[in-house]
Amino acid sequence: MQQVIQTLGEYIKEQYNAELDQQENIFNSGIIDSLGFVNLIGFISETFEIEFEPDDLIEDNFYSLERMAQFILQKKE
Repeated sequence: MQQVIQTLGEYIKEQYNAELDQQENIFNSGIIDSLGFVNLIGFISETFEIEFEPDDLIEDNFYSLERMAQFILQKKE
């Protein structure tokens, strides 16, 4: 899980020049807006080879690096 968190954190740092703690809410922090979220979904899909269902695209699955990593690992099972 740490590898996934690290990959996500590096993406956010490169794209938004921001660092997040693993449990920080990315939406409340103001780092990612709606267009940024679309780009993040594309990055996750391509990097981790995940196809999203419409029901997957809820804030609960993406609000923090830790939660995104959990979601990604669940999708890959």
